[in-house]
Amino acid sequence: MIFRALLEPIVTLEDLQKQPQPITMLFELCQKQGKQVDIKYWKNGEKNVVTVYVDGKFIAAGSSKKKETAKLNAAKQALLKLSESMPTNVGRLDFSFGFNKSFEIDGAKQKLYELCGKKKWPKPIYSLEKDDGPPHDKKYVSSVQIPTVDGILYIEGDEKSRVKEAQISAASWIIRALQESNCL
Repeated sequence: MIFRALLEPIVTLEDLQKQPQPITMLFELCQKQGKQVDIKYWKNGEKNVVTVYVDGKFIAAGSSKKKETAKLNAAKQALLKLSESMPTNVGRLDFSFGFNKSFEIDGAKQKLYELCGKKKWPKPIYSLEKDDGPPHDKKYVSSVQIPTVDGILYIEGDEKSRVKEAQISAASWIIRALQESNCL
């Protein structure tokens, strides 16, 4: 009986699907405030650009080579701006999407590595999602993913000026997401 709990997944695909998604949250938040959301798409070379307007006013934009990623980025930025200006149920916005400015855990990469060892998961895999800007002012966004028997845990960190800082941010966010999902 003791071993059974150790073998059960920490976060199942079903758990992840129950988490509020940024685009859904954006529409729900605006609907509660009686505001109209309009999302517009366009291409700029290889990049998809998505802009979010609320009641006809520009709120945020996101871009990526993938249209869905651009849409998520724009929704996250819109939620951040709206959460600062609208009365909201702030607890609802406080999950793991980067809404509350920057978030960092000391020694996050090492802690995540140790957590994966304890859970018998493979090592975390870091990927560079964004590498933009002129050489003197580069901005990086890193993601981290952990393959588990029930699916892949994945999250992007905040934009940082160094790759290592971007990886620390991603590790911090995935640890926080696991904590808030009562998975640790």
